[in-house]
Amino acid sequence: MERIYESGVAESFNQHDQLGAIQGAPSHEAQEASAVSKQTTETLMAGEKIVEALDLADKERETFAAYEADMRGLPEGHAMRMQPPPRNPILAAYNIEPEAYVLQIVEKIPSTALQDALLTLPFTKVTSLLVYLDYWAAKVSY
Repeated sequence: MERIYESGVAESFNQHDQLGAIQGAPSHEAQEASAVSKQTTETLMAGEKIVEALDLADKERETFAAYEADMRGLPEGHAMRMQPPPRNPILAAYNIEPEAYVLQIVEKIPSTALQDALLTLPFTKVTSLLVYLDYWAAKVSY
C-alpha cells in the first residue's frame, strides 16, 4: 500500500498535459518547472530535509542573535548577567553550529537528487540557504 501511495504522489507531481506544461500551472511557470527532470519521493524527502534543517538553523541563529542584543543592552558591570538560551537538542547532541548542521544535511543528499531537491524549495528557504552558502564560501576562502 505504501509503495502504491508513494508512486502515486511522485506521478502526480510529474503529470503533464499535451503541450508539455504542468497541469494547473500557468504557461510561464511551466517553463521554469520544466527543468526538473522527474520528481521522486527521494527528491521530495531531500527537499523536506533541507527545509527542516534551514528552519532549525534559522531559529537557533535568531535566538542567539536576540540573546546577544539583550546582553549588549545591559550595563557593563551588571552582576546579574543573563543566562544564554538553551541550545537546540539536535545541535547540542552533534555539538555543531547551525551553519555546520545545514551543510551536513546538504552533503548527505545524493548528488543525483540535490538539484531537483533544491528546485522544490520555497523561495523564502532559498534566500535562507543563500545566507548559509555565503557563510560557507567566506569560511573556505580564508
